[in-house]
Amino acid sequence: MKDNDYLIKKSFQGYLVPSILAILGGNISFMADHIIAGKVLGGDALAAMSMTGPLFFLFTAIGTLICVGSSTMASVYLGKEDRCGANKLFTLAGLLILLCGGLFTVAGFAFLEPIVNFLSGGSELHLLVRDYCRGFIPGAVCIMAVYLPLNFFRIEGRGYLGMIMFLILSVLDIVLDLYFTIALGLGMYGLSVATVISSLIATCAVTPFLFFKGGGYRLVSVKKTLRLINSIFIVGSPPALNNFYSVVRSLVLNIIIFSAGGPAAVAGFAFTNSVNTLAQAIISGMAQTVSPLVGVLFGEHDVMSIKKVCKLAVRLGIASMLVFGILLSVFSRQLCILFGLTSAVEQAIAVPALILSAVSLSGVMINQILCYYYMTIGRTRIANLITLCRGLLFILSAAFILSRIFGIVGIWISFSVSEALTLIITALVVKRMLLKETKLRGMLLLDHRDVDEGRYISFTVDTNQEAVVESSSKISSFCDKCELSPKQSMIIGLAIEEILLLMIQHVFADKENEAIDVKIFVRDESTIMRFRCGGRKFNPLAYYQAEMKQDGEARDMKADESMGLQLISKMAKQVDYSTNLGLNNIVVRI
Repeated sequence: MKDNDYLIKKSFQGYLVPSILAILGGNISFMADHIIAGKVLGGDALAAMSMTGPLFFLFTAIGTLICVGSSTMASVYLGKEDRCGANKLFTLAGLLILLCGGLFTVAGFAFLEPIVNFLSGGSELHLLVRDYCRGFIPGAVCIMAVYLPLNFFRIEGRGYLGMIMFLILSVLDIVLDLYFTIALGLGMYGLSVATVISSLIATCAVTPFLFFKGGGYRLVSVKKTLRLINSIFIVGSPPALNNFYSVVRSLVLNIIIFSAGGPAAVAGFAFTNSVNTLAQAIISGMAQTVSPLVGVLFGEHDVMSIKKVCKLAVRLGIASMLVFGILLSVFSRQLCILFGLTSAVEQAIAVPALILSAVSLSGVMINQILCYYYMTIGRTRIANLITLCRGLLFILSAAFILSRIFGIVGIWISFSVSEALTLIITALVVKRMLLKETKLRGMLLLDHRDVDEGRYISFTVDTNQEAVVESSSKISSFCDKCELSPKQSMIIGLAIEEILLLMIQHVFADKENEAIDVKIFVRDESTIMRFRCGGRKFNPLAYYQAEMKQDGEARDMKADESMGLQLISKMAKQVDYSTNLGLNNIVVRI
């Protein structure tokens, strides 16, 4: 009766790879824009890309605010078996994207010149920045909209569709970049138009799958949902503020770096940011994998599984950043040449910038995971504190102070200093909260009372009849320990045997080395049993309720199979089926 974490690891891997590849696809597009700007249009164009970065971060901040906030809340709703609430959040997210994107486009055209002056700082890069803004501002809706399918596919366990979307976006963007800049000679304007068109086509290509081909979302009435809009903005504020702080941080750092080293230093900063988007794909993919998994598990009050997910994320995250940092250090000069930074002066700035920024990546990973975690469990203030400290407060303070002491190198050191200080502040805040809320424990602020009192059990059952029968017989000791009635104990034993045997027969008939997770929560108001497994989607409730078109013998066989499930349905308060996290989930409430 042990939990071998099979489904936790399998679900984590299933979410992680598509999440990383999806973000990597978008980041490759971002990096390709910078490479083409530097190689085709020259060093000033690369510096201008850095100047226009705040506008890109602003649009992604709005998209992230709406889509991450709504999808995170939807994952908790799904953990509570509330599909209607999830559909309301999905509908609201789509409407808010259209509204905000339209407003930004209108405002952007109305105030184009002030925006360009603000971004360029009145420098000689003014015309290049203006050309980019002319093509980019009309596509505000397209840039924001990509985050809707990405985040809602993720909580359905279909992150691979988000991955496909961003791969389409990346390939199209590179092709259109080259066509518009080389063939048509559109310069910076062509780069921006390519980004907008590729985002539009990629989003339109995959959005229909939210509604069919396994999609569970529906557009519903959103009357009287003002409270939900407010909650979306609160929950989505940490990653959105992170993007907003990136806007301010880029503006201020560009000024500090320009004053310390001129255009060559700004180009080196743009180069470092662009290369680090590869690391950010892994970091964001890891953090965004944690969010939907923790969201559903938090809705289920499964604290032990939450701990396992977070430990797995931190362990894999730190290891991946160490490897990535070593690779950057070894191939730093080759990367400089790839971006068109070939002179000795440019490389003297860019190489130390890349190596020193790589040192900070492990700290970035930990802080990002904690930020998404606290956001998901409703501790938004802590998540926002992490975002403020590492995204704005500490990095700008450290960059200003250290640049005065160590020159341009001090700015690169400030990234590691910022991450370390953020982690220390977070630990101190959590420690203070634990003193106030004594029922919570650890850095994750979880309530372990069910586990401590022995009112929770989690175990994995192999997909064979012997393992099922053994588990059904052994569960009686747990029932006795929790002082359940003979009737309740009988229902639990019967449910384990009947439901697991059905799932083995219809889901794993041709598969080996699979497993089914069983979790039981004994509470004062009810006892909840959860059966979760991968494999083919199979709803035993719908299977037996559907109209049977077979002959009489087939119907009799079906009736024999369903006797145990029918008995459980009559004796239990409620039996539900869902596909949360892309898995088969059966919930029995006693």
